[in-house]
Amino acid sequence: MPISAHIRSWLPLAVLLAALASVFAFGGDRGYFYRWRGVHDQISAKNLAVAENLSPNRNFRLATGAWRGDLYGRFPVGGYALIKLAALPFGDDQSAKLLAARALMLVMFCGAAALAYLALARIAGDRWIALSAVLLAFSSVYALYYADSVAGETVGDLFGVALVFHGMVVFVQDGRFRQLLVKTCAALFLGWHAYGLLLPFIALGLGGEALALVRSALASGGGGTREALISLARSRFIALAAAAILFGSALLAFNLAHEYAAYGGSLGFQNLPSVDSAMNRLGLTDNYQGRPQAEPGDFLRRQLHRAGVASAPYAVAGFADYGAPPLEPSPASFGWAAWGAAAAIASLASLALVPRRFRLPMASLALTGFIWALAARGNAFETTHSYEGMFHVGIPLALWSAALIAARRLLGGRRLGGAPAVGIAAIAALIFALSAFQAARISSDEYALKRAKEIMADMNAIRKFTDGEDVILSAEAWQLANYYGDFTPAVNYYLAGSRLWKGAGLDLRGADAVWSLAWRGGEEVQELDSRGAGVEYAISRYRDGRLSLTPGNRHLFLYESGDLAEALRAARRRLESSEPAARSAFDVYIEEGALRYLKSPCAPGDADALFFAHFFPAGGAHPHGESLFPPDVREGDLPFATFGGGFDGVNFPFASAGVYFADACMATANLPAYPISAIRTGQYISDSAAGAERGGEAWEVAISPPPSAETLAAYESAYRAVASGEPAARSGFNLYLDADADTLTYLKQPCSEEDARGRFWLSVHPADAADLPAERREIGHESLNFSFEPPHGAVFNGKCMATRQLPDYEIDRIETGQDAPGAGRLWDAAIAVGD
Repeated sequence: MPISAHIRSWLPLAVLLAALASVFAFGGDRGYFYRWRGVHDQISAKNLAVAENLSPNRNFRLATGAWRGDLYGRFPVGGYALIKLAALPFGDDQSAKLLAARALMLVMFCGAAALAYLALARIAGDRWIALSAVLLAFSSVYALYYADSVAGETVGDLFGVALVFHGMVVFVQDGRFRQLLVKTCAALFLGWHAYGLLLPFIALGLGGEALALVRSALASGGGGTREALISLARSRFIALAAAAILFGSALLAFNLAHEYAAYGGSLGFQNLPSVDSAMNRLGLTDNYQGRPQAEPGDFLRRQLHRAGVASAPYAVAGFADYGAPPLEPSPASFGWAAWGAAAAIASLASLALVPRRFRLPMASLALTGFIWALAARGNAFETTHSYEGMFHVGIPLALWSAALIAARRLLGGRRLGGAPAVGIAAIAALIFALSAFQAARISSDEYALKRAKEIMADMNAIRKFTDGEDVILSAEAWQLANYYGDFTPAVNYYLAGSRLWKGAGLDLRGADAVWSLAWRGGEEVQELDSRGAGVEYAISRYRDGRLSLTPGNRHLFLYESGDLAEALRAARRRLESSEPAARSAFDVYIEEGALRYLKSPCAPGDADALFFAHFFPAGGAHPHGESLFPPDVREGDLPFATFGGGFDGVNFPFASAGVYFADACMATANLPAYPISAIRTGQYISDSAAGAERGGEAWEVAISPPPSAETLAAYESAYRAVASGEPAARSGFNLYLDADADTLTYLKQPCSEEDARGRFWLSVHPADAADLPAERREIGHESLNFSFEPPHGAVFNGKCMATRQLPDYEIDRIETGQDAPGAGRLWDAAIAVGD
């Protein structure tokens, strides 16, 4: 082949790899866990913990920690071994290890795309078609969102599926069966999802051979049946199935042997963690993780939803900028499921456009996601984990390949060459790059990253100090980061090599005694162990500089375990010597980036009801419809944003965030990292009937923390913008009406909290009573009463400002005023709008 022709033949692959490299350019600082409570960083932390604990000294046992209860043999050892090798050169630098592991996953993501390209190039007979189809298919939000998740069951398994798919294509074209066997074993060494591709390939292939033999036997008058059966028994599909089963069984036996040895034979085979996990996925157990998806319609809709989202490049799918993409369906959503059904049907129908010998691997790849989900539908996690959507990649690959093959035929050419091919490839590369940028921008969060860096710094200090010795985690440390994510897997990674005593609710009423988790007869139980039964250190969210062994930490503080009780008593004394931010059934304090709840004396029943904390982002609504957030804060960036209510929130039981000691109850809820203007917190009523009668809340308080400098600047800017206009009425407050934005703003200067007390009433009278809701028509006006708290109002720098959104119908007049407890009507005013 001439050199120029050789270069042209490899040029599309070079373009593909250059486009794929964009995933390395986006995504923020990957050397930290930084995504909000998503499965992305939970599975990354879990897999890093397993890899960190993987060593020859432990016979390569798969476990998240040093206890036998931390065994995690659900997946093959290969993926963890690769993560271990990638992180090994970086010693004890956990951030660098995480960065190296993420880089490994991105390389495997690019490798999966490259393998898909090489396979499609054979199928379509056109490298430019293969390039464009792969870039469009891999621009799915599922693939890009999880591209750097450190896990075998995500990107590692996707690479394995692509490896087997390429082996299948080479096998059906060139008959290289040994290559397919090797690639199958390599894929299974990384993860189990390859079975979702192998099952339809083997079943359909073997079925096709059997049908051909039956037809041959019938054509020969029924003779040759014995020879046909012998021929079928020698089928390479049966050999492939046998190899996959035997090699997978050997990998699983490796895990089971370790689990059996760890329990010293005290657990029956069916109770081993890996066996229990498999039974969960098959729906053969009744535990909470094994709930079957009882409604076939819901199960099918969920899979079709995934197929639909997987078949739409992220950059052009119309996803909202302010929130997470629709990785999973809402109960009332059918749009993506309908598109997924159409895409699945079209992808299977499009097989008519590819050569006959390639239809089997293409159909098998399109069915992979459905086959895996169907086999594991007994496990609620397996059918709800959004990362499973990436295994529907065969559908968009078939769709885009078929569309481009059809375009080539319409143009009357055997190849889609020249300017059209390059133009299509350029568009596909642009879409992929924009999709990668969009997925990284949505999935990362600067506030989560900031908190993650601080927590990692704390854990590095603790890890260095303890150096693998036993550590006990107090309850509030175990549920440390309400706004960081599920902390449990991350702790296993941070303190890998230590035996972690995972406190499930410390009870220190009895002189330095702590609750810890222990194992008895294979069952996880709670035992009361004096001073932690020899555990050397304790990690607590409460801090006392005199006792903390790592006083420079910001979020987690290390103590000698016997001193934890005194540290908590010191924390109590510190709180009681200061003024609470609010008093109620619990006194609520703000310190060190957290809410502290304290009640003394306290009985256990006082803390039974669920606690809640609602955080209002700094600024609320701008009088002119713009954002009052500081320039670096957007409402859409905030985790758990309930846009209708305008706040973020957490609910937590006392057992996950509190401690009982002496005669006191004390709990902690972390404040978010972004600026906030108000907090509402309290407890729900446990009894449902009483809760309904009393509004569902046992007690509630509102807290206005001192605003940050950025927030004050935003308030001042908004105040000046409104005050520059002419008020529509003057009274206790000056009232500014913005007819374009349909807002009414209340301003007063000088002004204090006392001036803003009580209830502000607001009655809006429409020009046409028919515009009112039916229940308000008899009254004749709409009531928009409010209290002067964010997000409606704020008191700052001797000024008061509040904004209310008005209805968008034509208004005749507005009546408003202020009532205060014990003082009655303070002022009122009327605005004639219709005139």
